[in-house]
Amino acid sequence: MITYEVKLEKIGEMTTLPDSQRLFGFLINYSKRYCSEDEISHFVKGVREHEQKCMISSMVPTGYYPTPKEYIMQKLQKRLGENREEIEKLEKKQIDLKKESESIIEGLIEKNSQKKKEINELKSQIKQIENKFKEVAVCINNLSTKNIYATIKSMDFIDKDELKNLFELIKKERSVKVEDLAKFEHIKKTKTFIQKFRLEDQINELPGMPNVAYSLPILSFVNKAEEIQKDFSFFVRVEKDSCLSKCLEKMKNSLNESEIPCFLGGKASSGYNEYRIYKIEEFNDSEDREQPSASVRYLNMGALLPNFDNIDVKNSVLDIYTSDRKPFEIENEISKVISFITAGSVIKLRENIIDPHKIGKSIDNSKYNPMYKDTIIFGNSYFVKLEVHDET
Repeated sequence: MITYEVKLEKIGEMTTLPDSQRLFGFLINYSKRYCSEDEISHFVKGVREHEQKCMISSMVPTGYYPTPKEYIMQKLQKRLGENREEIEKLEKKQIDLKKESESIIEGLIEKNSQKKKEINELKSQIKQIENKFKEVAVCINNLSTKNIYATIKSMDFIDKDELKNLFELIKKERSVKVEDLAKFEHIKKTKTFIQKFRLEDQINELPGMPNVAYSLPILSFVNKAEEIQKDFSFFVRVEKDSCLSKCLEKMKNSLNESEIPCFLGGKASSGYNEYRIYKIEEFNDSEDREQPSASVRYLNMGALLPNFDNIDVKNSVLDIYTSDRKPFEIENEISKVISFITAGSVIKLRENIIDPHKIGKSIDNSKYNPMYKDTIIFGNSYFVKLEVHDET
């Protein structure tokens, strides 16, 4: 097996972050330049039947991984219980400070007619109490479960080199604070909307038809320094000498002469979702040399169609997403939707399974797409091994 990291720079605005299915389709379409139709068909069929190993991630900001938010919150439950105990002590301290302040204010009223010096001293004491009260309030906000969850929720992607440190933090036998989490380099996804109009009279060639207004989402990815992320990557793990490996090698070599422009999303004619591939890095997977272990947990990096027979669901933390794609199969005119496990989910294999490739699957789509043979809905996501262990 060999792994490629494809690096891209965004040009213009993004309306979507390409998932692993879209990227698989892009690579298969691009491979037509270097592989025959029979080679491609054989490869796609092999992926569907688990005869060809191919794992692809969704696009991520370069140098970052999807933050395993639900896994982190689950592991923080014990610490958050300790936080609540500490908050109760701090709230009691606030009550005592408030009582002390009220007592001084009463004394100030009684001594209102006395020396100005004594009055100023009492005012100074009140000011000190107010400052202490604010300090306690800051501590409470720092320990608040709501604020901790909001901080984690805003961390859509985390620096891949800091993920291990984040896991070390949540393992420590002490309370966790917002300020501890905010120190990690992360990227937040933001979404705004712009108003667009569809010119129905021109599209349908029927003068007088009203224009239709609609909203177009615009995505931005912002780091801690409030800078817009422009560089993105996706990962491909595939067998050497496969059709897709051949394509990626050819693409990598062509980058010596020029970058590769591409569109990965809708509204291409309007200039949205345009990228340029400027680098493809290749590295041999250390997983091929390491002793496999069923106790390992994996971070899901793409849109995964799960093979639940091979997943230890009880000890995994899964976030399910139901796709708005068209159904892959229609029987008796009843449509079936497709549910995926999203990027950022943490997966543990069953004890008798050691190959992460068996976590996912791809399914036949030729019934819905009769124009193309061996079409599939790709669900073999790319995974990153996590340095976490079962708690005893």
